[in-house]
Amino acid sequence: MKIKSFLVIVLWMAAIVSPALAQGAEDLNVWNVYCSGDGSRCTVAKEPSGDLMFTVFPGKVDWNTVQTWMQANGYPAQPAVWNVYCNGDSSQCTVSKEPTGELMFPQFTGKVTWDTATNWLASWRDNNKPKVWNVYCNGDSSQCAISKETSGFLMFPQFTGKVDWDTAQEWMASWNGKGTSSGQSTAIGNGTAHTYNGIEFQVEGVALKANAEQTTASIDLEGQKADAVHVLEFAGWSTEVPDNVKVGHINVWYEDGSYETVDLIMGVDIAEWAYDRAEIQSELRHSKVAPAYSWPSTASSAYEYQGHYFYATVDTDPSKPLDRLELVLDPNEQKVQIEIRAITLEA
Repeated sequence: MKIKSFLVIVLWMAAIVSPALAQGAEDLNVWNVYCSGDGSRCTVAKEPSGDLMFTVFPGKVDWNTVQTWMQANGYPAQPAVWNVYCNGDSSQCTVSKEPTGELMFPQFTGKVTWDTATNWLASWRDNNKPKVWNVYCNGDSSQCAISKETSGFLMFPQFTGKVDWDTAQEWMASWNGKGTSSGQSTAIGNGTAHTYNGIEFQVEGVALKANAEQTTASIDLEGQKADAVHVLEFAGWSTEVPDNVKVGHINVWYEDGSYETVDLIMGVDIAEWAYDRAEIQSELRHSKVAPAYSWPSTASSAYEYQGHYFYATVDTDPSKPLDRLELVLDPNEQKVQIEIRAITLEA
């Protein structure tokens, strides 16, 4: 679609002379609309990207102004800032703004909207089940794991050739008698299945919350054993907390009364869940942490943005039965709320 010159000029003048744009909004004037050379493609962003380098406004403006321009010119209000990144053999893919780790191969030539990216991923999940997996066990089959290749003493394959992930999972479920458990890990509760760094979670399978009214929360681990306990967590009401401040900690207790602990440090392994909400950008005092799980939200905002959960892990002694996991708010951060929404035990 061609950019209408008259509309562009009108909006430029509005952005320059309108007092409403300058009153109490300077900190939010970080956006522009970047278009391709022929004006056929445009996106909302803070900086140019690729061939989307031609600005509509002569300077940075607020979120409302760029969204008004996008809608007036027939573009979706949702900015095209997403892509789907996969690993080399496309056996693992995720929706993200940037590549992460081995998930570095984009499936679109340029950034797309959230709906376009998630629709692609849904189709991939339904239709693409690459046969790159096997189940490898030790000599007496007392230990087994799903993997692409042998690892250490787990060297005896259970299939004559590579199989898809679902087939390998079914074998493991039959072997260990844990139904939906993946490999040697057990996700607690029932929620939305999600994999992060090879760890399978049930997002919203648990709900632990610690705040000024209730500074601790816990969940029974029922005597299970694990090498590590993985969690997805986040903070709320935390925009003004700076980097490197301890807002809480996680204790994993054994049945013998001993425990392991890990601190939750703002801007390191925990952050504000609504970090991307346009209205709070001027309030944020800590760094954004790489999200482990994201979803679209419109909570307390006129615009859609991404909510995030973050990742933390507690290493545990696999020989000792676990009693409970405890989430504790730091006594110096009573304005903050911290929560855990997924727990997986890695055995």
